[in-house]
Amino acid sequence: MKKFNLKNAYTLAEIVITMVVLAIVVSVTLQITTSKITRVNKYNYYAAYTALTDLAAELVYESEDGTIPATGLCSKMEELINIYDKELEVNGVDVTPSCSNTHAITTTTDFTKLNPNLVTRNGMRFYNLNPWYNPITKLAGEDENDAQGYTIYIDIDNERGSGKLYQDVYPFYLTKSGKVIPAYPDSGKSGGNSNFLMQFSVRADEFANVGGNETRSEHWLLKSVSFQEAACKSGFIKSPTYCGTVTIDTRCNDSVNANADCIMVPVKPIKYMIR
Repeated sequence: MKKFNLKNAYTLAEIVITMVVLAIVVSVTLQITTSKITRVNKYNYYAAYTALTDLAAELVYESEDGTIPATGLCSKMEELINIYDKELEVNGVDVTPSCSNTHAITTTTDFTKLNPNLVTRNGMRFYNLNPWYNPITKLAGEDENDAQGYTIYIDIDNERGSGKLYQDVYPFYLTKSGKVIPAYPDSGKSGGNSNFLMQFSVRADEFANVGGNETRSEHWLLKSVSFQEAACKSGFIKSPTYCGTVTIDTRCNDSVNANADCIMVPVKPIKYMIR
């Protein structure tokens, strides 16, 4: 009978131990990679919001009536931000970003095949910049200057992500008055109703007259909540459509407390680069 030499063979226990070690290494690697991507998305989302906020302030400052222009937003943005105006690849084809590009955004959840209007130097892609501003359904109930404007879509991480709506492409409302309001999906939490992507705190400044002297005190009402919760609790947004079940805090309500002023403060995330 032929005999087999088993000196160099592995035992079942050794194989099992090796597989367990490999599984642990893979699991830890995936967790580290996911953590990096998550932090980058948070920072990029915050960067997109602040870029739009700065742009809106500049547009309002330059306008004659203190509002965002009714049309021509894309060309205005070209003048005010650092853009990438060279060719880039979209759906396997070399294209040049252009303000003349139109987008059927109402039915679009995949932006990978769309030619953007603008691309910034840091790689963010902007869509839907060329129409006239229109009523914003989600902001119904706001005053006239805040119930209409633009809905801008931004791919926050260029070609690195999926290019899908509410995965790395996020809509923002830019109202006629210059407010920048992160949108959120009809179901689930992402964008404006998620404190995972971006966080805000609300500070209440209260004023009083004591012995003829004006005094001012500060305290925090909310810390590290979503934009929706902070905006609706502080009275920055009053639209029942946008706010849903979130109502204004009595300490921020002018009709209840005329001596208080509630201010939203963004929480800046830590920048984390993928190596």
